[in-house]
Amino acid sequence: MDPVFLKVFKIKRFLILLLTTFVISTPITSTEIKIVNKVNNHIITNIDIEIEYNYLTSLNNELKRLPKLEGLKIANDSLIKEKIKINELEKYYDLKNFKQRELLDNILKNFYQRLDLNNEIDFQNYLKPYNVKLSDVKEKIKLEILWNRFISKKFGNQVKVNEKKLKKKINDNRLNIEEILEYELSEIIFQAASTEEFKQKVNEINLNIDTIGFKSTATKFSISESAKFGGSIGKVKESQLSNEIRNLLSKMEIGQISEPQKIGGSFMILLMNNKYLIEQEQNEEVVLRNLIEFEKRKQFEQFSQVYFNKIKINSRIDVK
Repeated sequence: MDPVFLKVFKIKRFLILLLTTFVISTPITSTEIKIVNKVNNHIITNIDIEIEYNYLTSLNNELKRLPKLEGLKIANDSLIKEKIKINELEKYYDLKNFKQRELLDNILKNFYQRLDLNNEIDFQNYLKPYNVKLSDVKEKIKLEILWNRFISKKFGNQVKVNEKKLKKKINDNRLNIEEILEYELSEIIFQAASTEEFKQKVNEINLNIDTIGFKSTATKFSISESAKFGGSIGKVKESQLSNEIRNLLSKMEIGQISEPQKIGGSFMILLMNNKYLIEQEQNEEVVLRNLIEFEKRKQFEQFSQVYFNKIKINSRIDVK
């Protein structure tokens, strides 16, 4: 037999054996990858939706109380929102060249502390049963940081804070006294274009709260970023709240849910998870600074939602 032919034959046989071994040793999944949506130039597959569902469930276990199909719809809506933001951010930023690592680490810390975890390693281990990678969580945080930076630059000159009014609020309500109330709150933020739509949404939200609980309802209906945590916004000092909200909370009991409150172009439903009487160690200037930051953040969130609604209308969302 020709030596050259023999050598080629042996190489081919080796490659066939290698390929056969790879196929046998590779897990075979019955899940077929399908494109479910296309948002501008970004595709969303059924696998992406499943991963997003796992991610949302890892942050809010109450989501498991929903029927799986309903949970997957929430995950799909979440991904559509994310892809719309990515499409807009790509016009202004190199998404791969991200430098705000310290801020990312601080937000990640807030994530795992909300889940009563101690450190990043604990968080990584916590995510494993959900088949969620820590790197994917960091990528989502990175996108939110860039989005907030973008909104801040675009609308920064439109944010108005009346410091004199805030100082008067501190003095009139004695917000710098030694003991103040601190509330542990959850929220559902929604929008309605008409009175009829408002009534319909309120009825639907109340029905869902009765059947699946506040957390799952927040994840399902709320347009706020807190939705991924079942609406939880954590602890808020009374000094950070508007007079209207302070008066509302003062009449509520722990576990009580408020009627919808108008905030900017949206509506807010609050759940009082707990309230505490705490010592106020900060002086008036610190209280004022916190009030200013809280007010700015609130206005930026409103600008963010208005701008997102605008670009969503101009986005091409194809359902496959």
